[in-house]
Amino acid sequence: MRLLPALLLAALVLLPAAPAPAAPPLAEGEVRAFMSQVEHASRARDVGRLAATLSPDCRIELRTRIGGQERVTLMTRDEYLEMLTSGFASFKDLQAYDYEVGEQTIAIEHDAPAATVVSQVTETIVLGGQRQVTHSEETARVERRADGLKLVAVSALTTAP
Repeated sequence: MRLLPALLLAALVLLPAAPAPAAPPLAEGEVRAFMSQVEHASRARDVGRLAATLSPDCRIELRTRIGGQERVTLMTRDEYLEMLTSGFASFKDLQAYDYEVGEQTIAIEHDAPAATVVSQVTETIVLGGQRQVTHSEETARVERRADGLKLVAVSALTTAP
């Protein structure tokens, strides 16, 4: 008789576990609110708030076409934050800076709590008394992580005359 409970216990152990419930997809409104936080942090040149929006494993790709020259820069989160604080044209070196988001499209992924956001951005900087206006198309992947929404990848194509 003891064999039957042992067999039942063994059968229960071998049963496949029920799949974990899938996380609900992101809502467009929460993604727009998050991207607004990114915009406001950028506009304020608040590197700490901007850093809080980037996942530790975030990858950034900056492509520029300025003055007939093309350049590609690939960075980790830490390298990007270093550039903003002490690299060429860091936030602290700018006499003026503005970051304005125009048209923005959001594609929600239903298989994962993620979204792809494409934003048209105009940045205006004044450095060394020279004013420069650039236009970018920024594509960002937003994912829900344990500590909230985070940017996990950003690719920007920036052009200027």
